[in-house]
Amino acid sequence: MAAIGWTPSVLNKMKSLLERGMSTAEIGKKIGMSKNAVVGKLNRLGWTGKGKESPAKKTPAKKEIVIKVKPAKKAAPKKTPAQVAQEKKAALAAAAKDKKTAAGKTPSKKNLVAHQHMIQHAMELAMLRPDQCRWPIGNPDSDKFHFCGEKVFPGKPYCYEHCRAAYQMMPPPKKQ
Repeated sequence: MAAIGWTPSVLNKMKSLLERGMSTAEIGKKIGMSKNAVVGKLNRLGWTGKGKESPAKKTPAKKEIVIKVKPAKKAAPKKTPAQVAQEKKAALAAAAKDKKTAAGKTPSKKNLVAHQHMIQHAMELAMLRPDQCRWPIGNPDSDKFHFCGEKVFPGKPYCYEHCRAAYQMMPPPKKQ
């Protein structure tokens, strides 16, 4: 089965499969990815399946990682946009409170924004077609940050201009 990439729909499906308590191998089969690709993506996104970020040092030493999640609640009545915004604000505040560091400090709003930017850029990069240049342009903390997107140079991840910037060309060997 050919990999289709980490599109938002694939990420949403992976999240719903996590919530059902499926193993990473089972999730990989369902979405057409390898188990290792699923595990890697979960780690990069900081998803443990429990709604919290994964501490880097607490990786289980099992052959296969099984991620358990509380099952999703039944469909609730429709909420107004104001209610949704209030819930998101409360969830962010609770998450910031729960994420105390070893020094007893809470992460700053800047760190939360940086984490949101990383996820957004990962999604944008995943949305690029294989024939589009992946050269990052601008400051990743800026709203104007984007990827080049021009046609790639054959066999490379960048367009011709960005290949020239990324790679050093070896001069032809001197004749003796």
